Amino acid sequence: MSELETAPKRLPALRLPGGWIIAVLPLIWLLGLGAWVLMRWSRLPQLIPVHWNIFTGFPDFWVRRTPTTVLSVMGTMGGICVAFIVLAWLMLQQPPPQTSPRLLAAERVFRRQSALVIVVAAWFIAFLPAFSLLPLPFGALRIWMAVFAAAVLCGGAVLVRSGIRMHRERNGPATGQ
Repeated sequence: MSELETAPKRLPALRLPGGWIIAVLPLIWLLGLGAWVLMRWSRLPQLIPVHWNIFTGFPDFWVRRTPTTVLSVMGTMGGICVAFIVLAWLMLQQPPPQTSPRLLAAERVFRRQSALVIVVAAWFIAFLPAFSLLPLPFGALRIWMAVFAAAVLCGGAVLVRSGIRMHRERNGPATGQ
């Protein structure tokens, strides 16, 4: 056999569904929200909510509208989004283990799904400043909380299922002894 025939085949790089535009959408949203805030600065209320009671959905902590407070709210959420995007990218960059093709396939699915869950979390984080700065109806936060909870549960279920598949590929099916 030649050296080319015995060399392991190079796997295609892992990618997010929808590509990296999906990952940077939260940052684009925050930039757009920042532009909107700049254009309407004088029309924003003097006190802006930055924390809400999880049970009632009502704001329970307010800060004065200053450039520092608005930038810190948006900057914090932007920083978290960047950290999540980098984490998702790192999940996809890990070298594949030297293992069976079935376990390798299961691990690749797990990594891709994990990266997607992380990016979806960044979308939710990026939308939080909207509740402070946009004139949204009261029910919007409750809807966001319900959708966020559903996304967390679904994402967790997907990762548990994928992790179980990976475990079964590594250790074989469990026996009921």
